[in-house]
Amino acid sequence: MKTKSILKVLFRGTVIFTLAALISSCKKDDIDDSGSANLKVVNASPTSTPQSFYLAGQAVVQGGLSYGNASDYIITNSGNNLEAQFRNEGSSTAYADDRFDIDNGKTYTVFLAGEGQSARVQLYQDDLTAPAGGQVKVRFIHLSDAAPDNVDIRRSSGDNLVTNLGRNVASNYVSMAPGILSLQVFAAGQSTALGNFDLSAFLPDKIYTVFITGTAPGSIAVNQIVHN
Repeated sequence: MKTKSILKVLFRGTVIFTLAALISSCKKDDIDDSGSANLKVVNASPTSTPQSFYLAGQAVVQGGLSYGNASDYIITNSGNNLEAQFRNEGSSTAYADDRFDIDNGKTYTVFLAGEGQSARVQLYQDDLTAPAGGQVKVRFIHLSDAAPDNVDIRRSSGDNLVTNLGRNVASNYVSMAPGILSLQVFAAGQSTALGNFDLSAFLPDKIYTVFITGTAPGSIAVNQIVHN
């Protein structure tokens, strides 16, 4: 009997310890008090009003972020399970929110994408390693609800830049020559373009993100931001 009682006590202790560990690991806004990260904030929601952005309850961008615009990099909290929240300018409630782990010392870009029930927050880690001398480094992100789930992005000459890029997915970085980039977006594997787009000239030694937006048929657009 004594052995059974000891085993019961040990079992209860194990259960309590396990539950405590699970609760701790799921702690909301588990801020790293000694850590920080660099964060760029982008409004990629075509129909949204100007936005504010909050991380773990703290204002990172206080209003004025219109569609297609990006903030500079801002030093902010690192930590686990941090709430990322876009709000309509002047509102105290979320237009879109999610939770992310943000690592100390890393650099990220966070996007507002979609609209209405499809509005969402998307976070991507950035690679700010310099391009090869005189070249440009570009990645592509598919954030359009109007485009098919997977798209190909090609130069106007027909050469592929990125193939089978899924919605909400960021491509690897592509190295290319500076200058104006004319591109087309296709449903993956198809030959009829969904649109033709000319981007502003890419400057040498710069790092860019090109992102596809659009929430209604015929509204697909392509935007670019610079990271350095």
